[in-house]
Amino acid sequence: MDLVVDAVKPMGRDYAAVVRRSATDRWTDVYPNPGKRAGAYCNGGCYDVHPYMLLNYNGRYDDVSTLAHELGHAMHSYYSNKKQPYATADYSTFVAEVASTLNEALLIDKMLNTIDDEDVKLSLLMNYLDGVKGTVFRQTQFAQFELAIHAAAERGEPLTGDSLTKIYGDIIKQYYGHEKGVCRIDDKYTVEWAYVPHFYLNFYVYQYATSFTASTTLSEKILAGEPGAVDKTLEFLSAGGSDYPVNILKRAGVDMLTDEPFDRTMAVMNRVMDQIEEILDRREQAARK
Repeated sequence: MDLVVDAVKPMGRDYAAVVRRSATDRWTDVYPNPGKRAGAYCNGGCYDVHPYMLLNYNGRYDDVSTLAHELGHAMHSYYSNKKQPYATADYSTFVAEVASTLNEALLIDKMLNTIDDEDVKLSLLMNYLDGVKGTVFRQTQFAQFELAIHAAAERGEPLTGDSLTKIYGDIIKQYYGHEKGVCRIDDKYTVEWAYVPHFYLNFYVYQYATSFTASTTLSEKILAGEPGAVDKTLEFLSAGGSDYPVNILKRAGVDMLTDEPFDRTMAVMNRVMDQIEEILDRREQAARK
């Protein structure tokens, strides 16, 4: 918890103090136990009390990152419940992952600026890249598949295993450059849709990508010390569902109707790849000596 508290200090004293209080006031079921559900979860729907978090903490970096992530959800609910009446306290799906991934961004920045071990740095940087792939690109790919099958249903077309496999296969081949020879997609991967649990729920996976690009924009502004960035972010966290999510984000300095959030995310991704290449180049030069 100390590491997470240090990581979120750019958000201000009050924010860091509440994060600390989440530990001392027992907001969290921390460790794995027999019969406990897997993964991690935060429920902020108990309006008159604090949010509750479920973790399965094992002391690895992924577990620390998960703690930061779930605390982001908790802080979003905490501030919204504190500042909004019950009717407008719940925030929209569109912004549901902004606070969580913002905390993750602050944590990895803290780690990269305090760790000297290049093996650890390389691992963290590669972990970030994997997150961009899995969140920005893969979830957008998933959302495109969902849109396509909903559109087919609205046209009255039957949704069979074969038709879903064909739609999904065409999309992943487009995303991975199959026809251009960039990455060959074996036919067995075209049935991947069948075991992705998101597709059996409501249409919501797009929000992982929108939230990630929004939180990247916020974190870049906060870490750069942009005047007003922290206050605007706290206002966003306190807004709940009091307005349309695009409007709430725009007041925080993130205009989702422009290219800026995506462009900033790609700039960070490129910066991370440059850092990875610098480490690998140093290793190659050292090996030649």
